[in-house]
Amino acid sequence: MRTPHIALLAGALAGLLFTGTAHADTGSTGTAGSPVPTGIKAFTDNPLYRSGKLTVPCGHQPEGSGSVTATKKHLTAMLGCLNASWSAQLKKARLPFKKPTIRFITKPTRACGSNWGKNVTGRYCSKGQQLVILIDDYAIEYPADPLALHLIAHEYAHHVQNLVGIRPVAYTKAKSLVQSRRQELQADCLGAAFMGSIWASQEYKDEDWKDVVDIYRNSGDEKLNKERSHGTGKNRVAWLQKGFAAASPAACNTWTASASRIA
Repeated sequence: MRTPHIALLAGALAGLLFTGTAHADTGSTGTAGSPVPTGIKAFTDNPLYRSGKLTVPCGHQPEGSGSVTATKKHLTAMLGCLNASWSAQLKKARLPFKKPTIRFITKPTRACGSNWGKNVTGRYCSKGQQLVILIDDYAIEYPADPLALHLIAHEYAHHVQNLVGIRPVAYTKAKSLVQSRRQELQADCLGAAFMGSIWASQEYKDEDWKDVVDIYRNSGDEKLNKERSHGTGKNRVAWLQKGFAAASPAACNTWTASASRIA
């Protein structure tokens, strides 16, 4: 479906940059499967990358708008689709899976043990395996906007990273920012891979995807963030496009990418 979001997004652009606050965790999670990878191979040679395309279908979801309740209903339905898709994917990779919980808020509040940051639209708390999604006025008006879908898919991607052992730990500011960019760009890509796998079933059009790409092109660190934590607009678009086109985690190995591709 074509959604009239671009003209209304000027004030929301910055929020896209700050999706995905993930906190390093340790220890395996979920149920039976191969052991969760550890060490450098968890990042560079994870079985997730060899799990093939995301293929679980997702029925067209309810799109009622105009209330927090309707928005929650739509996003909860999409969470169910994400659960089905990624549980099947991790099963193919012989990795453990556990559903995350989700918490909806209508105004900034504490999450993941810290205050809600400026312009943040969503967070993932790895310790509690919980997605926290801010339902603002725009989300209430357009809950089925593909940008809202990528928001929840991006946060869910952080959950997938946590489950499969992609949990960065850095001890200097510089290394932390590099790892943050690799992690966030991978979440952009994994979220887009999910979107690519269900795009047609949600009745979105090619021009809807073009609009999403245009927003991310203008949501890079160079325009919206003093810290280089999420990547340039050019690189965000590149990883977004790779994931969407492939509909597979194989396209999303940011951990072996050159420095220029994760700048």
